[in-house]
Amino acid sequence: MTKKARRTIFYVFLGVFIILVPMIIFYALGYAFDFAKRTVSATGGIYLKSLPSGANIYLNGKPAGKTSKFIRRLAPKIYNIILTKEDYYPWEKNLTVEPELVAKAENILLIPSNPQISLVATESTDYSWFETKITSPSYYLSGANLYETKTGRILVKNAGNFVIYKDGLIYLDNTTGKIFELDLTSLKSAEIFDRVFPSLNKGKWILSGDNKKLLCQKDKSVEILWLDNVINNSIIHKKGDLEKINFEQTISQVIWYPRTDEHLVIAADNSIIVTELDNRLPRNTFTFISTEKPEIKYNTDQKMLYFYTQKKLYQTEL
Repeated sequence: MTKKARRTIFYVFLGVFIILVPMIIFYALGYAFDFAKRTVSATGGIYLKSLPSGANIYLNGKPAGKTSKFIRRLAPKIYNIILTKEDYYPWEKNLTVEPELVAKAENILLIPSNPQISLVATESTDYSWFETKITSPSYYLSGANLYETKTGRILVKNAGNFVIYKDGLIYLDNTTGKIFELDLTSLKSAEIFDRVFPSLNKGKWILSGDNKKLLCQKDKSVEILWLDNVINNSIIHKKGDLEKINFEQTISQVIWYPRTDEHLVIAADNSIIVTELDNRLPRNTFTFISTEKPEIKYNTDQKMLYFYTQKKLYQTEL
């Protein structure tokens, strides 16, 4: 081999080295070439976890594996995600990927499209265990005062809505319009928020299982107040955030779905509806069961939803 040939080979390999090494380094650091913008940019990712798992993932219409999965090295932009699984409604969400960050959707609840419903009891059989037992409440409102049932003493004067919270109560003070937490041992109240939420005094209060969210049930909407700072599904909710979700039907009952505390099961005029708190578009809301004026209860151990309609009691897995 001549000296000139050796020199040519040397310079070729040197050029390849100069080009490839920076590319390898940038790749290792999580950078990629954006062909649309013709620039090198830091990448991000998407993490998807569904209940149940094993759902097919479609990223901008292209197959991208099954849940649960972390999809890496994505250029920063908005991605359309669709999950499909046989016998379940498709789940869809537009997720924004940012440089060096992971967009998460880890509380995805897939809703059966053809739920298997079993008859548990009829009018002629015993379903009394399903019915709400009529017992004296531990606390009650009368004449705008909040009383303790056992002793009859006044806990709070001029109170509005209230609900049991941790080891005490939270209530709305009619004088100031603010929400307070009551310590039942000392009977001292502490202000939770420095502002008022007037709409929360018009409806039924329902506390989430994690004690971090307060729901106020209205005729055709629910309002959710965050009682603490919460980061869920890459969404940051600050203490005091308030969100309203509207529905077309009149609501008779709402329960928090206990397996996630991020979904609501709603009994409406002629259906049972399941919706998610994740407000990134689109919000996934499904008519789970069509039935007349249902009453609902959820059994966490059995993972069963029970509903009573037309003097019959049914169950279905959810």
